[in-house]
Amino acid sequence: MKKGDYIDTPRFCKVKIEKVFGCEATARKFGFREPTHYKDGEYGILGKHTSPNQMIFAAYKR
Repeated sequence: MKKGDYIDTPRFCKVKIEKVFGCEATARKFGFREPTHYKDGEYGILGKHTSPNQMIFAAYKR
């Protein structure tokens, strides 16, 4: 998974990956906390609110 990829998630449908982190702890440190319920053995995806009606998404290595 890389920056710019579009991924289908159960909670938010198709999302664009804005950042990729080496671990979940680092993603959470940068404010990505909303779960997407994405099921993949290699990556997880979290969202971050940027305004009341907008989010960005980041992937992290499991």
